[in-house]
Amino acid sequence: MGGSSLPADLVNDGFGDGPRLEIVRDYRLPAAAGPRDLCIASSYSGNTEETLAALDDALSRGCRAIALSHGGQLEAKAAAAGIPHVPIPESIQPRCASGYFFASLVGIFHRLSLIPTPEALLDRLSKHLSGVQDACEARGKALAEALRDRVPIVYGPAEFAGAARIWKIKFNENAKIQSFSNVFPELNHNEMVGFTRLLIKPALIFLESRFMHPRVKRRMDVMEEILGREIPIHRLSFAGESPLFEMFESLAVADYASYHLAQAYGIDPAPVEMVEAFKKKL
Repeated sequence: MGGSSLPADLVNDGFGDGPRLEIVRDYRLPAAAGPRDLCIASSYSGNTEETLAALDDALSRGCRAIALSHGGQLEAKAAAAGIPHVPIPESIQPRCASGYFFASLVGIFHRLSLIPTPEALLDRLSKHLSGVQDACEARGKALAEALRDRVPIVYGPAEFAGAARIWKIKFNENAKIQSFSNVFPELNHNEMVGFTRLLIKPALIFLESRFMHPRVKRRMDVMEEILGREIPIHRLSFAGESPLFEMFESLAVADYASYHLAQAYGIDPAPVEMVEAFKKKL
């Protein structure tokens, strides 16, 4: 759930030819889950009730399981059940631990002999992000200034579905504002018609990839031609050797954009008080 599930999207989108995770954001696993399946229970706090319930469901069906958490009940439950537990280092919030979760997931895949060792890849990715950090902050700050008092709507190619969703969540949780996401080409068959009558002040963010289908770029061009006069459209492209590098660079820009937008609104980006209040009422 929440920030603890985000890296799974990046694994699926960034390792297109590797094993694919079926992401469950619920209390129960899919009906077909059973002894041939591996359940990876991921919760930064280790106390997320949906994750704990899903792990119980997995164990009751005879699934194999691995737990990822910073501690909490999930670590204790893993010890009691005799299943592996991968410790996640401390972070400000679960959404800030995406790199730790991502590296843990690909590490698990390697230990299961599903992919080659990821160490060289992760090292190159880390160096790439270090090299573009200042540029990402500058881009994020400029984007925040352009987005002020508007609702960010993030669109990308289907391969960036996870990244676009994470952008949306950064705006939701860091800047505490409404934000939405979708993917090309699907949105051209339905969602874009909703801009015929504007009930909000939107700003569109197009996440571009050098690896996306050329017809998706054409769709972005045509959509900008149709809507660009009424709605600000910000088209962002990124560097790196693969879509995975582009995704992580884009998320660095998203972090800075949502942070500077929170600063502009006089909001502390770290806490999610509404979530905590909601949990207490449960």
